[in-house]
Amino acid sequence: MTEEYWANSYLSIARYYGGIKVNGDEYKLVNKEGVTLEELSNPSSKQYVKSGKAIPPGEPADLVRKDWIPVYRKLGRGRTIKLVRDGVSLAEAKRIAKEGK
Repeated sequence: MTEEYWANSYLSIARYYGGIKVNGDEYKLVNKEGVTLEELSNPSSKQYVKSGKAIPPGEPADLVRKDWIPVYRKLGRGRTIKLVRDGVSLAEAKRIAKEGK
């Protein structure tokens, strides 16, 4: 879900912890490339941001269900959001990502 949906709700706690669990589903905060806040903040990670904020102000910060993150990384932010809005299942989204459509 995009930041405008989660940032001003009870889900906003995710910004402090890098994610949240809701009804057993784990959601992670990711940047526009699908890199999690944990990876951006971990000094031993390839994606570690050495200076400044992990996700700069004004950049997209989406809350993505953990099992959708590989799809998000492969297809990109816009395409993944469209698939979710269109009601595409995770299995179908994975198939689309695998085929590179």
